[in-house]
Amino acid sequence: ALPRGARHRRALGGAGDCTGTTALREHALASFLANMLDDPDLLAAATAGEVGGDGSGSLLGRAWAETLRRDPPVQIVLRRTRTEVAVSGGTLPAEAPVACLIGAAGRDPARFAAPDRFDPLRADADPLLIGPAGCPAALLGRLEAEHGLRALLTAMPGIRWADGFRPVAGGLLTRGPRALLVRPS
Repeated sequence: ALPRGARHRRALGGAGDCTGTTALREHALASFLANMLDDPDLLAAATAGEVGGDGSGSLLGRAWAETLRRDPPVQIVLRRTRTEVAVSGGTLPAEAPVACLIGAAGRDPARFAAPDRFDPLRADADPLLIGPAGCPAALLGRLEAEHGLRALLTAMPGIRWADGFRPVAGGLLTRGPRALLVRPS
């Protein structure tokens, strides 16, 4: 039997793969940084360690959750029906391929007020989460994002967009900024 600490490290060793590949992580982190750089006041408040307006956690943590709601790295999930399914007046047979457009879920105006606005302090902040609730990747992803952004800001205080640069997101199945051109202070 492995010692307890070794078992724990072994369990966490594959945790980053619960939700996908490195590309997904890169898209999510790039979107997170882009959202923060778009609002210098929010960036300054979040990196100063301020908590959400209702005291419900760090602004960085809330900004990460808001990024996943508004700009999720996974846009489309391909699945197959298990049984025959009635959809929009038609019928899909069992084992039919289906493309689930999950990237649109966080922009549903029936669920989120001003869904296209990036607002980590929104009252209706619960993003759509898919997958096993106990997957350590969700926690590890949030910690990686928060600590990574803090490390970047320590190394490059005053970071901002390069003059005239605006990020452009791309991708069909997965989506994120193609490039982030920044300047130090």
